[in-house]
Amino acid sequence: MIWWWLAGAGLGALGFSARFHWWRARRAGAPILMYHSISDDLRGTALPKLKVSPRAFARQLDTLARRGYAAVTLGRALGPGCPPRAAVLTFDDGCRDFYTTAWPLLRARGMAATVFLVSGQIGGHNAWDLAKGLPREELLDAAQIRELAGQGVEFGGHGHSHQDLTGLGEAELAAELADCRRTLSELLGRPPEVFAYPFGLHDQRVRAAMAAAGFRAACTTRPDLLGPASDPLALGRIMVKRSDTPLDFGLKLTRTRSRW
Repeated sequence: MIWWWLAGAGLGALGFSARFHWWRARRAGAPILMYHSISDDLRGTALPKLKVSPRAFARQLDTLARRGYAAVTLGRALGPGCPPRAAVLTFDDGCRDFYTTAWPLLRARGMAATVFLVSGQIGGHNAWDLAKGLPREELLDAAQIRELAGQGVEFGGHGHSHQDLTGLGEAELAAELADCRRTLSELLGRPPEVFAYPFGLHDQRVRAAMAAAGFRAACTTRPDLLGPASDPLALGRIMVKRSDTPLDFGLKLTRTRSRW
């Protein structure tokens, strides 16, 4: 009987190892975490993975603190004053629940964050998603953005209209980036320095246009850690999903992925 038990335990361990990346070597570097919405409202959404529950989010923040991470803005992580053990929490689109739900949890723990805004939809909604059948999501308005900026939130660009930048012509691309930077500069009183590519899509031409527009760093959706060799215009990020367990989250911090 003991042999059957050992065989079963061995198969279970193999299954666990095949599914989770605990066996991969830890990697050096700062995790840049990617979030969208912190909410339990899943009505009508075909992408529940982008809505992390407030309870799970709070637990993830506590995990970062317990492991000794300092949660800083992307700008600080890229500068000489970056703490030796840093993590960056980024939020795409500028969902209004960042103001109502995510920021209170972050601020209570003394943590910072970076939010990437679609400059043409400030105070509006996710117009780019509606044709895909996704539900309407309210976005941060100008007053909320200014208030959050005054409390230490860093804001960056996410395009002016959330288009795939690789599909735009030269003039359209330049205008999309210029409109984004100008709108945010007028709102914040200073030009934004960081950007997140809509849908994570970019190429050499887009990266060159990004630099020409004045952005010094831009994030992709490719899993990676921030280190000395990172390309500032093609920074990797780690997506945090609603389905992530505490084990998933812990593995992602040092392996960038948690499972196949």
